[in-house]
Amino acid sequence: MAMNIFLINDSSSNPNWGDRAAAFTLKKMISELGGIITVSLTEEDLRESHFSMEKKEEKINKKYSGRLHLFIPPIGYKIKDRLLSKAKHTNHQLIPEKIEEFDRFVKLVFANAKIYSLILEGIQKTDLIIIHGNGAMRSNDAIPRSMLFIAYLAKKYFNKPVIIINHSVDFRHPELYRIARAVYPLFNDVVFRDTISVENHKDLGKSRFAPDTGFIMKPLKFNSWLPFLKRSEYFSVWPDSAEFNPSEPYICVGGSSIYNKRTAGGYDIVNGIIQLLQYLRNIYKGQIVLTASDRVDEIYFRIISKQYGYPLIGLNIPIQQAVDILGNADAYIGGRWHSSIFSLRGGVPIVPISANTHKMDAIMLMAGICSSSFNALDLEHEKDKIGLMLLSHLDSGSELRHRLSTWAEMQCEKSWENLNYLKRFNS
Repeated sequence: MAMNIFLINDSSSNPNWGDRAAAFTLKKMISELGGIITVSLTEEDLRESHFSMEKKEEKINKKYSGRLHLFIPPIGYKIKDRLLSKAKHTNHQLIPEKIEEFDRFVKLVFANAKIYSLILEGIQKTDLIIIHGNGAMRSNDAIPRSMLFIAYLAKKYFNKPVIIINHSVDFRHPELYRIARAVYPLFNDVVFRDTISVENHKDLGKSRFAPDTGFIMKPLKFNSWLPFLKRSEYFSVWPDSAEFNPSEPYICVGGSSIYNKRTAGGYDIVNGIIQLLQYLRNIYKGQIVLTASDRVDEIYFRIISKQYGYPLIGLNIPIQQAVDILGNADAYIGGRWHSSIFSLRGGVPIVPISANTHKMDAIMLMAGICSSSFNALDLEHEKDKIGLMLLSHLDSGSELRHRLSTWAEMQCEKSWENLNYLKRFNS
């Protein structure tokens, strides 16, 4: 019997490689287990408080009406929509900021059903609510607060089953932590994608571990991939150039989720990455390929690519091609969770740099590579240690690669455990 699903945080609206991959695989898994996603809220909906069916349709119609969009880059629409959204909601906050406000805001939901029509329809007309936590459960922004408020509304006022899956948490923000302590015990199932989150937050009630759904994506074996490799500009997606020969040895260097103005604290990101790359050139004789898995990485890497000629795998490349590139490299150096998963899926060892949460330390721990991440905001001084770890991985050769690919294959099989509740519910 088909199950009607309300999916919250469909992260395919985010161009980030990991968000696209996690959402694609999760939706595929839900479908294969007999679930039908009848209502969904995207990451963009949560960020900009698009909870009205009417407003969401109006936005879609505006975005694609007329021919003007043919001459305006997508980022132009993105900026416009965000500015309009901020202006619209400045005096009408739709999501509470403190746990003490939750019940008062529930009354607002019922009194303003039209504004919250997507949420109310999702709760009332579906059998199960699935929250895809991903990496969003941190800080105290609109996305995590929206997910927890909707869960609270669905459980306490509609008695609907709600699960939160495939996610990591970082509750350093005290208000978000207070909200989480009140809401997490209400969930019918809590599934973390890393063991550090499980260990650190036993106080939130019963939870368990299942690997990230991104492990479902598997790179092509090198011999199967080989016929495509020497085609000029095959991996170049305008405006980036990815002119390199994957049939020859190469390593991938990625960015980090800590690389933004708010978290970088004035650190000269471009200079730090350049110094690391120059050092790597001295110790590694193969090709060095930049991988921009997020907008912020793309900004810095484009500067470096144009100035020094490094091939750049841009943000808009098809995810499966990104998986193939990372999964056939000699090594991956970076601070991106899903890029690490794509690499490990092919048995590619990781040299981790720090991220905005504990996730890089977690992936290393789970994969059995004994190392904590190197400081992404001090690459000038960390480059020697990064280089030593890279050379150690390369010296370990096929034995290490076989162990990592075997482990990653097991994670792929276990990632289906994210939806154990759906399996039981459906049966």
